[in-house]
Amino acid sequence: MSSILYMYRYLFGGLMLVAALVNCFVRFFGEWHPFFSALMLQLWFGQAVFAYLGGGRVSIGPGGLGKDANPIGRAALAGVSFFVYLLGFFLAFGSE
Repeated sequence: MSSILYMYRYLFGGLMLVAALVNCFVRFFGEWHPFFSALMLQLWFGQAVFAYLGGGRVSIGPGGLGKDANPIGRAALAGVSFFVYLLGFFLAFGSE
């Protein structure tokens, strides 16, 4: 685990949270179904990235990898989670 990522994990997590909220408010204000769909997608996968940065269990839904799992597998799962998190900024969640 890189010490820079671990040291600033709360900053990165906070920025990811604020970015997800701003994205949802700007794109979907007043349309609550796509608003919450986009927000839940980004929070669900964003928490997996935050857990990886903090050195904890990286989980997506019912599955995941624990602290003692293969570091390459944990990094791959966090990378996929971050990619899906970023997709939340560009996917159409409603009738746009």
